[in-house]
Amino acid sequence: MSNALKFSLLALSLLAAGAQAADPIQDRQRAALAGHYVLEGVADAGSELELRPDGRFEWSLSYGLMVESASGIWNVGADRVVLTMQAPAEGKPLFSLDQVLPWNQDAQRRLEEFAQEQRDAMAERACGFAQTYRLGLAQAETEALVAQPANDPADPAHRAAAEAALTPELAALERSRLAVEAAAATAIKRKAGSAAAYDPLPPPMPSATDAAAAAAAAAANEAKAMQSPGHAAPVDEMEAADRAVRAYLRQYQRVGELHALAGRTPPQLRQPQFDTTGCLPPSAAAKPSGYAVVVGDPQRGYRAEGIGVEFVYSDGRSASAQTSPGGWALALQRPGARLQRVVLQAPDRPSETLALDEGQGRVFAIRLDTAAARPPSFEQMILTQDDGDLISPQIRGRYVRQ
Repeated sequence: MSNALKFSLLALSLLAAGAQAADPIQDRQRAALAGHYVLEGVADAGSELELRPDGRFEWSLSYGLMVESASGIWNVGADRVVLTMQAPAEGKPLFSLDQVLPWNQDAQRRLEEFAQEQRDAMAERACGFAQTYRLGLAQAETEALVAQPANDPADPAHRAAAEAALTPELAALERSRLAVEAAAATAIKRKAGSAAAYDPLPPPMPSATDAAAAAAAAAANEAKAMQSPGHAAPVDEMEAADRAVRAYLRQYQRVGELHALAGRTPPQLRQPQFDTTGCLPPSAAAKPSGYAVVVGDPQRGYRAEGIGVEFVYSDGRSASAQTSPGGWALALQRPGARLQRVVLQAPDRPSETLALDEGQGRVFAIRLDTAAARPPSFEQMILTQDDGDLISPQIRGRYVRQ
């Protein structure tokens, strides 16, 4: 046998082996099934399936506000079509900077609402008695809602004693309310006279060493004051207001308990009034300016809620926020500092950092890779062929080729 003939026979055998590996039968089956399918028979859901001739698929499902998608490879076996999802590549970032936009009216409106919340929070930090009052009142009202009347209706003596105590205790509550207003006014006036420049961020947390040293110094001062009979530690205006608030809250709770013992519904009580905006410097009232981050997937018209956003400034300080249902997170500008980066945190995923340049704009549209962020919709889906349609046991209805 000549060498030319041997070479020809070897080439033919290799071609035959390659044809067998390509599985022409499956190729013909795929060609017959490839196409675009749409889910029919389900009024409250929409789903599409694209079977490509090259053996890849694209699938999507929308149900109310939920949107899912998957891609991978598909094969044919007997009368079934098997979809095998391809997992997203590990290490691929979820977030990327999509575009930077100039500040606009919508962002300003949202920022002003956010700034008011920040001012209220800072006012409470500056005048601590306001936070004591808010939290104490909420706790007292919650306890009153769940409390059961302690008196026995069959024991008229308890009821009569509570009834008799109500009038003087209500008068004491009114005196306590007036004391709170007077103490608060004095504390706010003193605070306004010594207010520093407005900074929307809370003071930085001290180190463990500094915190321990401050606690030790406070304990030493208190011990020294106790060792000096007749020389109690002076009480400043802010502490006096806090004590007045605590006394009022105790009396408020006492009045509520008496009404329960008497089997009566508490009347509408006049609450202490104080304006904590005086705890802030005049600069806090200026029109706010700031930054906005909008997180979503523009291709799907989706905005991401619940994404943690940490705004990091050039001086090392940071402000934390969480995206709203509309995908917005906001932060205020700070005097003498620039926004340098944001740290984004999706649930159950490592945080990611994006560098930002506020010189290009102050509204940062950040793209979220929703396919990578969501858990897999499925690992494998097996559809049954039925007269040209495809039926999945996991989804109602049937996929009809368009």
